[in-house]
Amino acid sequence: MTETAKKATTRKPVRRAPAIDETLKAVQDRAAKIPPTLPLIGGRTPHLADYAERYEAWLAHNVRRAELGVEGTDGHLLEQTFAALSAATPEARRNRLLTVAAYAVQAVRALDEQGRDE
Repeated sequence: MTETAKKATTRKPVRRAPAIDETLKAVQDRAAKIPPTLPLIGGRTPHLADYAERYEAWLAHNVRRAELGVEGTDGHLLEQTFAALSAATPEARRNRLLTVAAYAVQAVRALDEQGRDE
């Protein structure tokens, strides 16, 4: 009677995507390195109209992507960034920047998940 030899397989360690708390901690660490005196919009003259045009262009681009079923976080991230930069009031800018941050965290989460599945 012969026994079948068991193959010794080396398993890759399962890569775990960081929890949202870990991701937010990494964001906080990086944010702490950005000079607090850095203005939101630099340059000699704020080009709010230019940002508004870019927002409109990305909005239209994302509508076309949605119609084709090929939306991506990249387009929404750019759309919301230009919307924030072109917003008329500090409150509107803040609200849009929170949306930008949410898309950025979602993009990091997607990259972490992608790495885990490989």
